[in-house]
Amino acid sequence: MPEYIDSLGEVMNCDTIPNYDNILPFDDYWMCGDYITFHKMLMAECGMTEEQASLRVEQLWIDRNAFGAEWFCSFNEEFYDYFTGVGWDFPALTDITNNLLDTTENVSAGLGDTSKYLRIAIPIAILGIGVFYGYKAYKELK
Repeated sequence: MPEYIDSLGEVMNCDTIPNYDNILPFDDYWMCGDYITFHKMLMAECGMTEEQASLRVEQLWIDRNAFGAEWFCSFNEEFYDYFTGVGWDFPALTDITNNLLDTTENVSAGLGDTSKYLRIAIPIAILGIGVFYGYKAYKELK
């Protein structure tokens, strides 16, 4: 039996709970790939079907801190492609952003790391716009 180990060096088992980002400085937390490894481990070691493992990982991922680093996993190409492949439904904004980024990657293949930066910049820009207009609406309500 192979051991499944997360990026923090901890062995995963059937009762493992992800180490979530608590938005504290120097906080250790699971990387996007750890959720993929955990999903594979649940099927291989815990006897879960792909659907059962997907539901378990999805619920644990949803339970994360709303402002934790895990939020960016939706825009991580490997994470998005893997979990879309096992049936996860991401919000429309995530799908649109990832499709836009895939198109950008195809267009900018010769431009190097541009698309890697855009995978982070676009969601931050969208979140910033939402916060700006939310704050503006809040001020108008006063």
